[in-house]
Amino acid sequence: MDSQTPSTWSEKIFAAHRRREGILLPATDTYRLVDGDGDSLGGLAIDVYAGHWLLQTRPGFVLPAFPPEFGYRSLFLKILSARDRQAPIHLAGEPITEPFLAGENGMRFWINFQAGYSQGLFLDQRENRDEIRRTVAGQTVLNTFAYTCAFGVAAALGGARTVNVDLSRHYLDWGRRNYEANGLDPSRHDFIYGDALAWLRRFARRGERFDTVVLDPPTFSRDRKAGVFRIEEDYGMIVDLACAVLTKRGRLLCCANTHRLSAAQFRAILRHALPARPSIIERRMPPDFPGSDYLKSFWVEW
Repeated sequence: MDSQTPSTWSEKIFAAHRRREGILLPATDTYRLVDGDGDSLGGLAIDVYAGHWLLQTRPGFVLPAFPPEFGYRSLFLKILSARDRQAPIHLAGEPITEPFLAGENGMRFWINFQAGYSQGLFLDQRENRDEIRRTVAGQTVLNTFAYTCAFGVAAALGGARTVNVDLSRHYLDWGRRNYEANGLDPSRHDFIYGDALAWLRRFARRGERFDTVVLDPPTFSRDRKAGVFRIEEDYGMIVDLACAVLTKRGRLLCCANTHRLSAAQFRAILRHALPARPSIIERRMPPDFPGSDYLKSFWVEW
């Protein structure tokens, strides 16, 4: 990137924008505009949230100039670092100091550039949210590791009763606001604070069953009560617990967000953990992520 002339990288950014035209779902103003090598701009990713651009680079990356002519409302920078996970830095344009709404396929989600390292919506899960919304009418959907409950919003808009479980009251409150932003009454759905694994066991003991269960755990987590969770070693356990709360014809959405596992390795973990011989259907990353393969998503159906 550093050796490219200003006109070259400017042309590539405009070319990336043209490629996004026609591939996004309707009523969507939040997407990945630049995806590193996939757009011939190695080392740089740009996510757009309702006109506000979030640049993402590794430490030491030399940013080119971003003139207002690119068309952003505001410009922020997030340094991708495992050690120093700071909130984005304002570079230019409007100084966004409050949460704002961004659209995805007609849904609305609160975004917050002051919230820390994560802004409230994982853009790479857009097509899985669309799949849920289209297929869960009349179902009960369990959304584990719910974060800001975006999967729950999609399911509720699709006509499902939803149960969201997360280990953060802050994010569950954020999720309730996302429901309200979409005209949904949070009181008609459940927002449960606690460890997802513990609640899966509790649901099983109670005999509660769900038609769709979403499993999108963090790659690594440490909890005082639950201990250390590593996705490569412990995903099979989650699948086993989820299967115990599925209805007879239930479905799982199994996701792994890591470069350390290939899609084939993740599929093998699922095959080993799943009872009987279900259909395991891979869902590729959205087309505005042409340079990424870290997210592995499989729909499991019987």
